[in-house]
Amino acid sequence: MCIKKHLLLLTLVLTVAFTGVACSHDDDYSNYPERPIQLIVAFTPGAATDTQVRILAKYAEEELGQPVVIQNIEGAGGQVGWNEFSEAEPDGYTLAAYNLPHILAQPLVEDTEYSREDFEPIMNWGYDPTVFAVREDSPYETLEDLLEDAKENPGEISIGKAGLYIGHHFLIMQIQDETGVEFNQMPFPGGAEALSNLLGGHIDVVSGNLSDMYRQGDEVRILAVAAEKRHEEYAPKVPTFKELGYESAIMSTDRGVAAPKGTPDEVIERLEEAFYKAAQNEEYLKEMDEAGADTLFLERDEVKEEYEEREVILEDLLETFGHLE
Repeated sequence: MCIKKHLLLLTLVLTVAFTGVACSHDDDYSNYPERPIQLIVAFTPGAATDTQVRILAKYAEEELGQPVVIQNIEGAGGQVGWNEFSEAEPDGYTLAAYNLPHILAQPLVEDTEYSREDFEPIMNWGYDPTVFAVREDSPYETLEDLLEDAKENPGEISIGKAGLYIGHHFLIMQIQDETGVEFNQMPFPGGAEALSNLLGGHIDVVSGNLSDMYRQGDEVRILAVAAEKRHEEYAPKVPTFKELGYESAIMSTDRGVAAPKGTPDEVIERLEEAFYKAAQNEEYLKEMDEAGADTLFLERDEVKEEYEEREVILEDLLETFGHLE
């Protein structure tokens, strides 16, 4: 009986000891990352977010010592991919490229599985002014040409966008509100599809990213840029909506990398260090410039401040345009 008690006690001690070792090992991130990292892109291959994050991931791999594998999960203006991201384990092996205003506005209006709190920011890498653009052979030489025709033919001019409650959508809302025109809005799974439909003659106009239009060269004509001032590098001859008299029409997409809520601080700090170093690489900056991508580096706390500030602005816009109950 005594021997049995001793054996039982020994078994319990060993079980606790091994459990403690296992838990200690699970919580030890000193060698992170020890396997490839998945990075979810909620838009189609070839679109601006996909193009830019692939450049960033290539240089982040050098700093992390592990592959950063891009997984495109597109649909519903990014919601499909971000819904899946919100269910990921917070272990540092699943990340996502985030887009603002998308991840802020969509949960305010739609029944998404994610909220902005699910995105623990690592770093913001850039921003992309929103533009209206047409094919090179379009009869619309200027923004005023487009708006005059839209006034004469309400609801007939088709305009593409990469989903609902994103920067492209908000710019259309702003212009319709300021001018009283009505477009036939056509959402697509991503910017690449919207642009291909424009080039294929299936839509008349696209509300999209400056970087996407820049990469198309002479195939498209940018009518106006939704920025405070002209873009002297990528579109120096194109006027802003503001200088054409549309004061409210300032809109861009900010982009960055996030980890799931609850990811350990040690992992976040390792990722922040690696991605920040990658973003300082001269070759990275050169590739981004060739892609027409503006850089905007924001650290974690700055991104969180951006979340809060832009959410207030977006709530006002959505209420103004009747999208909030």
